[in-house]
Amino acid sequence: MVRGLGVLLLGSLCGCALYGQTKGTDLHWGFARAEGAAPVDDMQGWRGQLEGYYAYVPGVSGDAVRFDGDTTSLRVPIKESDSAGDAMGREGFTLEAWVALDTYPWNWVPVIDREDAHQEGFFLGIDAFGHVGLGASINGRWQQVVSAETLPLKKWAHVAGTYATHNGEGALSIYVNGAQVAQLAVHGSLSTARTDILMGRVREAMVPFPEAVVKPRYPIWYSLDGILDEVRIDGHALSANDVAQEVMAAHAPGSEVLPWPKMPSGPPGPGLFGAYYATLRYEDTWDRMRRIGPDADVVVRFDDSGNRLVFWQGTNYIPAWVTENDKWYTDEFLETWDAKGCHGGGDCEPMSDKQSRYSHVNIEESNEARVVVHWRYAMAEVENYEGAFADPRTGWFDWADEYWTVYPDGIAIRKQVLHADDPSRAHEWQETIVLHQPGMTPNDDIHLDAVTLENMAGATQTYTWQPRPAGTFGPPHAPAGVTGPPDPNIQLVNLKSDWKPFQIAPPEGASADIYNNEDTYFDFECWNHWPVATIASSDRPCVTDDRASHSSLSHLYWKVYAQDENTATKILMDGLTKRSPAKLLPLAKSWLAPPAVQVTGAGYRSEGYDPTQRAFVVTRAGDAPAGPVRLTFAASQEAPLFNPAIVIRGWGEAGARLKIDDKVMAWGKSYRMGHEARLEGTDLVIWMEAQSQGRFEVEVIPAER
Repeated sequence: MVRGLGVLLLGSLCGCALYGQTKGTDLHWGFARAEGAAPVDDMQGWRGQLEGYYAYVPGVSGDAVRFDGDTTSLRVPIKESDSAGDAMGREGFTLEAWVALDTYPWNWVPVIDREDAHQEGFFLGIDAFGHVGLGASINGRWQQVVSAETLPLKKWAHVAGTYATHNGEGALSIYVNGAQVAQLAVHGSLSTARTDILMGRVREAMVPFPEAVVKPRYPIWYSLDGILDEVRIDGHALSANDVAQEVMAAHAPGSEVLPWPKMPSGPPGPGLFGAYYATLRYEDTWDRMRRIGPDADVVVRFDDSGNRLVFWQGTNYIPAWVTENDKWYTDEFLETWDAKGCHGGGDCEPMSDKQSRYSHVNIEESNEARVVVHWRYAMAEVENYEGAFADPRTGWFDWADEYWTVYPDGIAIRKQVLHADDPSRAHEWQETIVLHQPGMTPNDDIHLDAVTLENMAGATQTYTWQPRPAGTFGPPHAPAGVTGPPDPNIQLVNLKSDWKPFQIAPPEGASADIYNNEDTYFDFECWNHWPVATIASSDRPCVTDDRASHSSLSHLYWKVYAQDENTATKILMDGLTKRSPAKLLPLAKSWLAPPAVQVTGAGYRSEGYDPTQRAFVVTRAGDAPAGPVRLTFAASQEAPLFNPAIVIRGWGEAGARLKIDDKVMAWGKSYRMGHEARLEGTDLVIWMEAQSQGRFEVEVIPAER
């Protein structure tokens, strides 16, 4: 577009009449894929340099550059001997660009930056809420004006900032989509900078907003997350009319040009029960940075529901239950903290292992009857990946193994094993965490009556959060604390889904609390330093719903299951259910107080009930072919059977027939059999969809008999 010199009316600000601007150095980057990493200004021939990860995509006109939010920058070197560069903006300027934001920046990010420590030069940028800011050094004093309006996400927006000056009087003005939205009168002349022009990336690392509450207060490097096109720097101030005409002439697409990413959980809907290695894609800019090979993730699917259990690198493999309508939930991980043992006194946890240096997952067992997934991780801090409480003798720090034994009814036993030089040291074992997809707020996923606690006597109490003023930052109106029932060991989380997360802990020493200690912009506390985010932060409050985020609701506490010199183990029943709290009681009793069992059959002996795998265990001795084995359960109301599993160690590779109370049962959805080959031999695993509060007899017979 051919431009005139432009005029600006500033009578209301400085009593001046119409005056003209002297045209200085005009620059324009339209961006073309053929230019590659060195886009050229088509007015002066100044060549830029694209660094980091970038891509050319369709723009407002022709091509545009996609910045990835982490690494991308466009730098235009200016030689100190270049007089035109040295004088840039002294007689006024216009800075403008078309921008499509994928997310709002972690803090201020430049669209166009030629400033030096806010002492010289100018800056046009966007803040963490999407406000547009224009700053300039006037007589050596930094002056800045910020729009009240915020830019939309995913759509094109035109941003412009002008500095008009005449006889020492002038104004800084901001335009969004051709309309003036902010103006600041300034007095004096521009103090120019000798720096390069920088687009789309911070000039120095910054602490994420809100700086006062982010933990740790660690400066981070980041970039614009979105698309940049039609960048102009003019050595004069355009008039309001000129800016409006430019926007109208561009005919920018009005629809969304960037999709909303989605935390992946595999194919929707029911699927064949089992655990599957997968490559779960999130967003091209995020995926491209990863240094992880194919089939790095694990998904457990269920054939009677669309629920999934997902171990994904975007959560650092922290397992998450995903409901039928894509609500994500996790029971956290082992975490510790201490100024002596955790660098800086912050949090040491797998959430901080942004590159999954220590966290990894593998499938130990997957058959028709059950799945076992092993997740191993270290408790590390976020800045330097240092582990917690390193043993000075060996260098080993705190590690954990988690074994998730999952059955077709969507119920898992989570066995957590802490490895530490002092396993009695304070660690957190459970936190009730709801994850939110980009574009979703906590209120989109959680009912205000969010948590129900229950004890083994069947007493329940529901805890409700109250709405808080929109747009304000302060404590949530959460319950002040847990007031009942006594010894709560069962929890139901009221997500906005048909299937609800639940937890059952051993009742000895059971207690709970409400998470209610950090400020928020929402009805629930919300943070977006995790999942997905790669920034070095363990506590960054959500500003808006632009990114994947999470909310914490409560903690559960219970005694250890086993402990020795260097390990401590806890177990937790975990899963998704449509049952009410009252109907969870038989399930809880079946696990915590299982019925006595009598095992008969030549060569077989009972190992009793193993709560770590929710199974009755039988061992077959000897090398002779397996014979029939009978298990007689003395179930009762206080010791019921609920979807029991049987593991017969050393059964071998032979098939099996099943009888219940002398009636032959067909293998299928309700009665499932699997074989699991181990170094010492092959085990038979049986799972049954059956409940009983009376005598219950099971016979397992080799298939060839």
